[in-house]
Amino acid sequence: MSAEVLEQPGLGSRRLSNYLVASAVSIGGLGFLLASLSSFLGTDLLPLGHPAALIFVPQGLIMGLYSIAAALLATYLWYVIGVNVGSGLNRFDKQAGLVTITRRGFRRPISVEIAL
Repeated sequence: MSAEVLEQPGLGSRRLSNYLVASAVSIGGLGFLLASLSSFLGTDLLPLGHPAALIFVPQGLIMGLYSIAAALLATYLWYVIGVNVGSGLNRFDKQAGLVTITRRGFRRPISVEIAL
């Protein structure tokens, strides 16, 4: 790499904050699922609170729906982290007079070329 070309890596979705949010959503969804099942079965599956005392319709049922929503969101978040969406490279080429920005998308790479 010469002084005429500068390359900078672009950080994607594999960041600590994304891992923390995906983990929190996954754990929260599991908690909602266990609360819903506790209300349906009449036994406490969670160590905190007393979810078996909840009436299944509508409280336990709504918690079950929340757990489905959390599972879908967590699946999306873990997929984005796994694929590392947004990672790429910024390339500044003085000799060619060109800036090339490449990023990883969901299904295909994205590349943009801009004249200097």
